Amino acid sequence: MAAEFRTDVKHDFDLEVVLDAFNSCNLPDNSLNLDYYVAGYQELCRFFKLSGKLFGFVASELESKIQILKTHRKSENGNAYETIQSMVDFEVTNGITKVSGSPPSGSRTLLRLHRALGFISEFMDRLAKSDDDAKTSVIASEVYKETLGLYHPWVIQKMAGFAMYMLPSRRQLIDTMCKQNYEKALNTLPKVVDALKPIYNVTQELYESNDLLNLP
Repeated sequence: MAAEFRTDVKHDFDLEVVLDAFNSCNLPDNSLNLDYYVAGYQELCRFFKLSGKLFGFVASELESKIQILKTHRKSENGNAYETIQSMVDFEVTNGITKVSGSPPSGSRTLLRLHRALGFISEFMDRLAKSDDDAKTSVIASEVYKETLGLYHPWVIQKMAGFAMYMLPSRRQLIDTMCKQNYEKALNTLPKVVDALKPIYNVTQELYESNDLLNLP
């Protein structure tokens, strides 16, 4: 039976939790605190759990990456994973960035989250700038093709396309998925985007300078 976007369920996605976590993630010296990054991402996973199986395949993937990073933080080398910068430095120095075993390297793992963050940030930006009746299915599809879809195999692209096709208007989407009321959510969205973009840009530059953007 085809999955449907349910409008009878009020979801708990909290934009303010995302905003606070990612604001705290970006430290004064431009280093990125990994614990706050993970905390913010845990809330973003709710975004992909709009209802039932819709976007569930994305949420499961992101949650598995979050758990891997938590494992690294709890390991004997946990202090090296305090910030994204210290993690990359530690793994580059020790030649473990390409490790795909158990657990995979933190750099490889975070790269997958970083790519998804590009999609989330741009989608929220365009959502905030659209009108109430804008088709979020069209917005999401366009952004996906420009960002996350570049790294997904054909089968995943088709699954994502179906999930995005089911998305409703902007008002209906926000009313259904957000803990905040509509007006408050609209006021918070640009702030979240402003918090996410610097983190994405700093991470992009860090990975580029260390030749890590194409980790297998």
